[in-house]
Amino acid sequence: MEVSKNPDRLNYSTKAKQLLDKVEESNYLGLANKGGAGVSRSEIFLFAMALGAESKSPTEVKNPYAGGLVLDKSIDSKTQAAMYAQLISQLSDPENDLDEITKKGEVYKLAERYANTGFECIEEYIDTKKPETLVWDLFLELDAQYETLKIEKE
Repeated sequence: MEVSKNPDRLNYSTKAKQLLDKVEESNYLGLANKGGAGVSRSEIFLFAMALGAESKSPTEVKNPYAGGLVLDKSIDSKTQAAMYAQLISQLSDPENDLDEITKKGEVYKLAERYANTGFECIEEYIDTKKPETLVWDLFLELDAQYETLKIEKE
């Protein structure tokens, strides 16, 4: 009899670990968690996952960092809600496939893949954009998305 093992942490790649070390050093976009008084690991994961989901290109986590990024018991409710919502959005028939969200391993795997893509986006931002420029670019993107939603509602 095989016992299914629920994941006990959110994983990320060794490359993403190195990136977060760089973020910690420079406090890029205020994403550092210096002394526990900054952005939590759960929030950083959520930010990376959102960037990855926006790209619609989940990337397999190869060479996962041994310690993981966030322990299951430390994942905040916003991050959990976003992870489960992301999986639900992928279901072809959400009303009949909702049993899929009980598969915690699948929820985590999809979230980790999107976060992995998001970490690659953050790395590109660090390599190519000053934080001040990126903030304005992101504001312009939000404005464009708002206008699109506003038009769709009318």
